[in-house]
Amino acid sequence: MALIKCSECGREISDKAAACVGCGAPVQPTSSKADEPVSVKLNSDGSFLGTRSLLVNLAAKAILQNGWKLDGADEKSGIVSFTTGVTWGSWSGVSGTVFIDEIGEHRFNVIGSAKQNVRGAQLFAPNIGNEAQRKANKVIEIMRQLAQ
Repeated sequence: MALIKCSECGREISDKAAACVGCGAPVQPTSSKADEPVSVKLNSDGSFLGTRSLLVNLAAKAILQNGWKLDGADEKSGIVSFTTGVTWGSWSGVSGTVFIDEIGEHRFNVIGSAKQNVRGAQLFAPNIGNEAQRKANKVIEIMRQLAQ
């Protein structure tokens, strides 16, 4: 919590207050939209710099660039899900999810998980060569390429 001066009466008040306790004037937010990143950048440590919304859009773009189906993209939770087409292990494809985890102000780690689909008369779907996880990793790799 920081103390700021009221723009109306000059009294010191908390930056978290909705209004000045002295005169009732509304407190202007200290952070502005101008401070928010407008594009995604890749940090040297492999994390992403941006906003959750920008990263969700970047993940969706990476999925669509692969020609895969975008099943869902939730900007609030930072979860993007997708399905691939036919794979070596499953004619129903792979279902994957990319998780966007905030680790600091405008800093995010992206992780993914995936599994082979088993549908219809298919009895099992072998994960040949960890094929499912490689699909999720490919989305993250494309995100890194697009962010540079």
